[in-house]
Amino acid sequence: MASKSTIADETSAELTAMRLELERVRNSRAFAKSHRLCALLIYICENSLQGRFNELTEQHIGMNVFGRPAGYNSADDTIVRGTARHLRERLALYYQDEGKDDPLQITVPKGGYLAHFEVLSQGAVSASPAEPISDPVERHSMSEGSREMSAPWPRSARIAVAGCALLAVVLPALVFLLSRPRPRVYPESFGPEILWRALFTPGRKTLIVPGDASLDAYVAWEQREVSLADYTNQSYQQQVTVSRPPSHLDVPLSVRSVTPMADLRLVSELVRVPEFLGEPQLEEWTEICYARDLVVADTHDNNLILIGSETFNPWVTLYQPLLDFYVHWDYKTDIYTVINRAPHPGEQKVYEYDRRIPGLKAYTLIALVNNTQGPGRVLLIEGTSMGTTYGAMNFLTNEALWRPVMEAAVDRNGQLHNFEALLSNEFIRGGVSNTQLVALHVH
Repeated sequence: MASKSTIADETSAELTAMRLELERVRNSRAFAKSHRLCALLIYICENSLQGRFNELTEQHIGMNVFGRPAGYNSADDTIVRGTARHLRERLALYYQDEGKDDPLQITVPKGGYLAHFEVLSQGAVSASPAEPISDPVERHSMSEGSREMSAPWPRSARIAVAGCALLAVVLPALVFLLSRPRPRVYPESFGPEILWRALFTPGRKTLIVPGDASLDAYVAWEQREVSLADYTNQSYQQQVTVSRPPSHLDVPLSVRSVTPMADLRLVSELVRVPEFLGEPQLEEWTEICYARDLVVADTHDNNLILIGSETFNPWVTLYQPLLDFYVHWDYKTDIYTVINRAPHPGEQKVYEYDRRIPGLKAYTLIALVNNTQGPGRVLLIEGTSMGTTYGAMNFLTNEALWRPVMEAAVDRNGQLHNFEALLSNEFIRGGVSNTQLVALHVH
């Protein structure tokens, strides 16, 4: 019978091996850049190893890992379930590739948040690190209460038994690995999940509408304002003078379809949101629509993501009366202003950007409002130039920027309120840098 000290040593060795496996996983290529998945994995594994099973509930994980307030509504805020789903997928991918030779395998079975450590290599966990691991076939059997050793098997018999044992282990594993479906690899976190769940909802379309750069150029060249009514019926295209090609044979600028590269970059990330949420079926409800092709009926009963200020995307004028911040471009003076209709203490009444003055901050407005044309939510992304859409990209890819906004906009019941976040940016060729939050209004 083993002594108590031997049992304690073996238990300590098991815990050491399990924590070594946890370190291998978190430092792997599959996990190293995913801070959210690593945080969840460490929390689940440590509480599982220490027997603190009461800490492995959705509420406790939401509060301790993702900073949710006590008593938050996990039915509406599903960050724990969504991230756990990604964690299971990523673990499966890791053990198919980098971790295929690891002595242990960590799993988090569905239906709970308890970590399981499965031994894949005999003797890798149960033996003390100082104890040599002998071939189990060559070990002598010992009956309980007797120290008499049994006679060793012939070498040919041992080889046959070892071969059968190996086949018994390897064949089922091969069948399992080859037959199970390859897990989907979901993209890394892009922006706040609670925001996307407000804008991507089953049974309702989400229309992503990038800006119309040809309209902005038309306004600049023709020095003529285009209202939403003129834009939708395209009557402004009959009023073309300086923006018509010199040959008069080609189509005028107002008829061309031109989208800013910054908008395309943002759209390429937005269309992946259903996959990031772990609900690829939402892709069927997601559409990209050019601003000039949108009709007013499309704004009814849908979620909208409108990219661009009024000279790029006149559809934003439907929702500007709901906003405290009004982004405007004076095409005669070429000066952009953001007017603060309800300044909070310490905020400016007007934020101005003149591209001819070096060093001035450019501004990006990100606002969430209700769809006044019917059920749904609308995300507005406006800026003081087409390049400031990159400010929205910086915001959504930097948790240090979006987390304070979400913490202020989400109440203790887990409900996301409408908000307006004004960002400042240093405008450089090809984009913006040093994006900072300068004002936040929550409604």
